[in-house]
Amino acid sequence: MRNCLTIILLAVPSIGRAQEPSAKPIAEGWDYVAPMKKITAKFRGQEGVVLHVGGSMTIANPYGTWARSGKGKSRDDEAILKWMHTEKKDKTDGWWLCRTEVVPYRAHTSESGLKSAMLFAGGKRGLPTLQKMLDDYKPRMVTIECGIYDIEDGIPLDDYRKNMVKALDEILAQGAIPVLNTVPPFKAQFEKTKQFNEALRTLAKERGLPILDLEREILTRRPDDWFGTLMKRIHLTASEAGGSSGAEPTADNLRKSGYQLRGWLTVQKIAEIKRRVLDGS
Repeated sequence: MRNCLTIILLAVPSIGRAQEPSAKPIAEGWDYVAPMKKITAKFRGQEGVVLHVGGSMTIANPYGTWARSGKGKSRDDEAILKWMHTEKKDKTDGWWLCRTEVVPYRAHTSESGLKSAMLFAGGKRGLPTLQKMLDDYKPRMVTIECGIYDIEDGIPLDDYRKNMVKALDEILAQGAIPVLNTVPPFKAQFEKTKQFNEALRTLAKERGLPILDLEREILTRRPDDWFGTLMKRIHLTASEAGGSSGAEPTADNLRKSGYQLRGWLTVQKIAEIKRRVLDGS
């Protein structure tokens, strides 16, 4: 009589492993890998430096909360955050640079009320020009959140487009990778916001650039009730809808905090770009 060995496999949750979120960032629909590999051949800067250039939604502390101290990080999340010098709290740490105020409402790379023309003229509170930031920090990548104040102040779309083209040219000339953020939905100027975002998508497609499509991310998760849950007037929400910017990035939590959604998406997008362009995976 043969001995029979019965093996019972039990599904045991992995200790310390984060719950997987429901989705990755929405894909662009065009190839950015080959064009960005050509650009990075010119890079002579500081490895792992990722600048976050933007207005009040970038200087806001909740934007970087999940990256700095949030719950539910995977090993891959921890690895990319280490590569980004997160919590070094010096000129290599883009999360520190964008939130640490030099004067009220102005940090090293962000300023409340930022409009696209200020990327070249400097901010009203002393924000350096984009070129000065590129020269000072020599970033590998630059995320740009800019446009909602152009929309609110009635800046013509053509002027905005020209300014963003110039900004992209300056970043690309450094051998750095720009990561455009679309403008989150602005209820009072919803149709105009869509026009500005279409211009950003067209620019990114024409130049072969990655884009973090925050407008689509918000409207995909909450197509009918995004206002008051992920957005409030011209800003993202932090905890107003019962969420938290530092919560575990479950599908449900990512629908309750606009800042958590943007912060988590930014980390995932940077990891994706590094993996595909810099590591060749």
